[in-house]
Amino acid sequence: MVADLNDRQFALDEPLSPELVLVLPPEIRAQVLRSLGPPRWPTPRSRDTTPPAAPAREPLARSLGMLLVARTAQLGVIFATVTILTLAMSLVAYAFR
Repeated sequence: MVADLNDRQFALDEPLSPELVLVLPPEIRAQVLRSLGPPRWPTPRSRDTTPPAAPAREPLARSLGMLLVARTAQLGVIFATVTILTLAMSLVAYAFR
């Protein structure tokens, strides 16, 4: 198998996994690494220098109203969950009595 690897010529467009390159004999490994050429780093994207548009301001009353409705709904779900669990545990306790 080593002779097969020594005699083999790799194509330039043939993808080589890192694991395969690690197990190659040193001569072939050096040949493959030379054929890769220098590393090419991706070019960074240009940054947009225009300032972001100011967000539209929402009325304070609407923001607070939405916050209050959301919090009330959360507390309602918590209350319902705790009530259902309490009733279920009391039924289980009553059944074991």
